[in-house]
Amino acid sequence: MIATTARRIVFAGIVIPALVLGAPAVAMADTYYEAEYSKAGSHGAFSYHVKSYADDDGDVFFKKSFSKAGSHGAFSYSVSSGSD
Repeated sequence: MIATTARRIVFAGIVIPALVLGAPAVAMADTYYEAEYSKAGSHGAFSYHVKSYADDDGDVFFKKSFSKAGSHGAFSYSVSSGSD
């Protein structure tokens, strides 16, 4: 029991500093995400799109849009945000 606890402490002593030093480097990487989904059928059609990114210079962008058309009319929604 004491040996297991000692191994856990040694393991945590090695892993935690590596995470603390490595996490900021991962956070500094450029990130990008985009997804899109569309469908059409006998009851109408719709489309969904989302896009976001952040770069090393601190520029960030987010956009989400949704459109739908059917027998009762059409609807469109869009929101976007960004910063330099």
